[in-house]
Amino acid sequence: MDIRDEYVAGEFDRTEEGIYFPNSGVLAKGIFTVSKRGEEEEISENLVVDEGLDYILGTAVGATSVLSNWYIATFSGDVTVLSTWTAANFTASATEWTSYDEATRVVWSRGSVASGGVDSFASKATFTSSSDTQTVRGAALISASAKSAVSGKLMAASRFPSDKSLDTGEILDIGYGLQLTAV
Repeated sequence: MDIRDEYVAGEFDRTEEGIYFPNSGVLAKGIFTVSKRGEEEEISENLVVDEGLDYILGTAVGATSVLSNWYIATFSGDVTVLSTWTAANFTASATEWTSYDEATRVVWSRGSVASGGVDSFASKATFTSSSDTQTVRGAALISASAKSAVSGKLMAASRFPSDKSLDTGEILDIGYGLQLTAV
């Protein structure tokens, strides 16, 4: 049985560490790093949502086309991230935050895949607030670049450990990493 078969059969566990596939001995997890420029960086564990798991498994077995670009999206909703979130419902479910200077969601500038992981920690997404008294509560990795787009795929989302309050010109830096580990 491979990971895709385990997923389809519901033979996996959502744990605090990530998604565990016991028959294959694989743990999938991701993290966001976030910091308001000039403040200490925080680590925010994410939820790889069902749509993201389907995409990962589909591309691994050749059943799904590979998407070449992914983007960081931010949200301001006082919400709990759910596994049922998708690209189609992310904007409404999370209250996507779009009051930043960048014209689109910011591209996820991932590094090379190595040792079962990939991340953008060396080249984080930068968001410059275009308004005062903004609150950003979380981020997501999504395949559509347009702000508030309801197309594409949602890979993962996370509620930050603390809300980020921004005024005009203040900058938020966000990185994302995904790791598959044999356990």
